[in-house]
Amino acid sequence: MKPVLALVFAAFTFIPMSAHAAPVITAIGADLSQGSYSFGYLGNVFSFGATGDVFNPLFVLNQAPAATNSFGGFLDIPTTPTSSFTDRGLVTFGSSDSYTSFSTPTAVPYSLGNNFIGLRATVGGQDYYGFAYTTDALLNSIGFETTAGQTITATTAISAVPELATWGMMILGMGAVGGAMRRRPKVRTTVSFA
Repeated sequence: MKPVLALVFAAFTFIPMSAHAAPVITAIGADLSQGSYSFGYLGNVFSFGATGDVFNPLFVLNQAPAATNSFGGFLDIPTTPTSSFTDRGLVTFGSSDSYTSFSTPTAVPYSLGNNFIGLRATVGGQDYYGFAYTTDALLNSIGFETTAGQTITATTAISAVPELATWGMMILGMGAVGGAMRRRPKVRTTVSFA
């Protein structure tokens, strides 16, 4: 039975499992009404601040190649940063979205409430997609995908989720330990009193 268990373990060890790099999500908690907040990702710098406007409480500022999800630029509609309300279901950011660099502080229209704002960092011709999670003039968290070109799903959660391959190896390891313990000969102890 031991050779069979070893063979099964070896087979699972060498089966390539698709590993998807999990996004890195960082809690920020910056009150933008107290001052602007800047952060960098792979050399790209993003800045957020408060406008003082009730309906458009946020502004963004980023120098190229850093870019923010945007709308407009056609039919005489000016290009502005855009946001997605968190209660609208699954929100993803990737190559199918429009991004623009805003070299002056530019208000994010209708950014009141809970929102996701798409971000793009570019390094060596490779794009890394991310998001900022905001509530009015509060920058709650930011997240970036660690794989170039990979779409990111925005989330309000901060905790990291293990990769599928990690879960598989952990379950397989626990099973192997359990099997080894079950098959181990029991040691019998006799106590005698003198």
